[in-house]
Amino acid sequence: MRRFLVLCLILLAAPVGAGQEWELISVTRGPTWEVNQAKGALKQNGSVLEGVLKDKTDGKEDYQIRIELNGEHARATFRFISENDEGTTLTGISKRAAKPTKTHCPEQIQLMNSFQYIGLARDACEP
Repeated sequence: MRRFLVLCLILLAAPVGAGQEWELISVTRGPTWEVNQAKGALKQNGSVLEGVLKDKTDGKEDYQIRIELNGEHARATFRFISENDEGTTLTGISKRAAKPTKTHCPEQIQLMNSFQYIGLARDACEP
């Protein structure tokens, strides 16, 4: 019985560290415009939000992002894992709905630099 209770406590605690589901769009300027979409969980630790998101087309984990939030300001490092690059730095804003409801509380982060735009969005309602 004691082992069962310990197992239950572990299972109940597991979602606490789990990240919340985000959707990402990336628009990159190069020889041609490239648009990519991804989805997945990002974990927040203090003012840092980070994780690896899966491409919506092929399901591969290919988008690594680390965002430092400071009020409504955001600074991020983003990289395509499949391209094995060092990543790029983007800056932007983070906003939550001014008047959230119990079932609708959107949050968005918009980031950009001279050749890339990244938009992240989620419904940030807390249980």
